[in-house]
Amino acid sequence: MSSSTYRERLSQALAFKSLDVEEPIDRYFHRPVAAAVAAALIPTGLGPNHVTLMSLISGWTGSVALYLSFFEGWGGSMGWLVAAFFLFGAVILDCADGQLARARGGGTRVGRILDGFVDVLVLLPAYVILGVGIRHLYGSGWFVAAAVAGFSTWIHCIIYDKLKNLYLAHTMPQAGGGEGTETVEAVRAELAEARAQGQRLERFLLWIYVGYLQVQERFASGSTEKRSEVNDPGAIARYRAEHRPAMRLASWMGLGTHMFVIYGGIALMAVTPEAALGMQVVLATVFNVLMAVVMWRSRGFAAPVDVPH
Repeated sequence: MSSSTYRERLSQALAFKSLDVEEPIDRYFHRPVAAAVAAALIPTGLGPNHVTLMSLISGWTGSVALYLSFFEGWGGSMGWLVAAFFLFGAVILDCADGQLARARGGGTRVGRILDGFVDVLVLLPAYVILGVGIRHLYGSGWFVAAAVAGFSTWIHCIIYDKLKNLYLAHTMPQAGGGEGTETVEAVRAELAEARAQGQRLERFLLWIYVGYLQVQERFASGSTEKRSEVNDPGAIARYRAEHRPAMRLASWMGLGTHMFVIYGGIALMAVTPEAALGMQVVLATVFNVLMAVVMWRSRGFAAPVDVPH
């Protein structure tokens, strides 16, 4: 692996799970940039979990800069750009850890859950500071809009994740736990094993993940358990033909897209602070209309495709 050229490593890092489910902003922007980072890291001793923690540090640095810009006027226009840069860096490193894992032969379920847990730890403080900062500058009315936008963001991402997992369970015979197609029962079984072995970190992460899967089920029901028809090429083709348009529409609801709006809006605040308000309007209206359309069009995602006899 270490003797390969940078171009070869870049090609490895650019491998996608399934273009049907990939967020457009990730496919065309975040992941190409992240692949360049992952390709440089492949020969090093850094593992995917190290990169995940680097993403957390970058995100928290962006949140600190955001707080100082709102409440201390730190750095003037440059302060907003610094905050946006580190939040952007968190997104890139969040992509790079998975690309690094796949380039080295695949990651683990616990590593992927840790990655998702760090996503929460990056987004939550950034959005809380953003909401409180908007209230500080523009009053309680806009704080309500920011709260609606923030809560909606979580719902959008939860629904996208569940629809993605349902789609992969129906269209990727090789998909496994690392692709997000595990069931609640499978994760509970692994949690029991982690308890028996005294693995505290794994036990904590798997416990959090069970709860997350249960929340997913409330917003978009359906089992991601593998079905026999997934091994039938004809059934896969029919499922893709029927549901790919809805999946592509749902791919605009992922975390990468929301983070693009957030760090992009913060960067625009260097030009006009009112960009923060426009960001809330987009997140609270445009994305919620999109969610309603996706929920209507994805009603048959969980239903198996009939296999002709």
